[in-house]
Amino acid sequence: MKKAFSVAAIALSFFAGGCAIHPLPEDVTGVDTYHIVRQIRCEARETIRLEVLRWLGKMAAAGDPLSQRLLLQYENDPDLISSFHYDLFKGREYAQVRSVAKLFYDAGIAYNFDLTMTENNDISTGLSFLKPLTDPVSTLGVNAGAKRQRSNLRSFTVTDTFSYLLTKLNVEVRGVRYCDGQLKHANYIYPIAGRIGIDRMVRDFINLTLFASLTERGAAPGTAGAPTMVDKLTFTTTINGNATPMVVFTPITHAFQLKQASLTGSADRSDVHQVSVGLAISTSGITELGPFRSFLFSSSRGVRTEQETPKVNRGLSPVIVGRRITGGGRTAAEILAVLAIDQVKSRELQLIPPP
Repeated sequence: MKKAFSVAAIALSFFAGGCAIHPLPEDVTGVDTYHIVRQIRCEARETIRLEVLRWLGKMAAAGDPLSQRLLLQYENDPDLISSFHYDLFKGREYAQVRSVAKLFYDAGIAYNFDLTMTENNDISTGLSFLKPLTDPVSTLGVNAGAKRQRSNLRSFTVTDTFSYLLTKLNVEVRGVRYCDGQLKHANYIYPIAGRIGIDRMVRDFINLTLFASLTERGAAPGTAGAPTMVDKLTFTTTINGNATPMVVFTPITHAFQLKQASLTGSADRSDVHQVSVGLAISTSGITELGPFRSFLFSSSRGVRTEQETPKVNRGLSPVIVGRRITGGGRTAAEILAVLAIDQVKSRELQLIPPP
């Protein structure tokens, strides 16, 4: 009997060791919530950095000396990218270039996280008793079990601007940079812990904003509006395991004796992570996006009338309370990005009429 209980204790300790009273992402990969957000923000920063280099490369290839000089500086010393600003393009001849650069320099990006972690730990025992040397042979079976489930939903929203990611996020503080060691490859086993593909979204957003009629609902193509884009990513990872240790005894007396004892343990962990990424540009003070698009396709980029964008973040609330999410925002573009995510997530609500 003691041997049976010792086997049961070993199996129980095996499954109990992986239990979490408060399930969190780090239980599986060791990557906590802070580092998940850090990795995604650094992925976004790297995307913006590469887009700036790609943009400068196109203008440099067209023979622009300023773009050639900036591109060479940033390639030789990547840290200098933190000094990039649209005001580097001075003069009337760069009016349209400066306006386009400012449009995306002030663009907002919001990340909404819904991290759901669920654990199930089930244990069942089976005891079989036998009374030999009787006619008929008597048997007695006893079964017991315990089922446990714990679930945790963690939801929050973070916002940035393209300019903050590029110029402020990775500035060295006490010898440490925010993004040091944070750029990861895609993790196909536990996707939220690796690269999630923000680069494709940002590139599509830029192309659609400048080269297509992506405007706020109700606005005519090319007119003032607040172009936005939202990608909602859902990653599901399930891990499970089970074990059934068993001990068989040989009865030697006339009384009821324990013939066999078994303990079945099963454990599974299901993590469902939703990451909604919203992008937005604020076109306050810009009468049309059309001229920007025409400028990009123009064969001759001459001097054009400059139209500077005024400050748009005065008097705006730093906290946005939507239907589904609550998020902060320092600028109008960040607020628009949060509201765009809230709009997408609000569509998930379905009103079911009473029977």
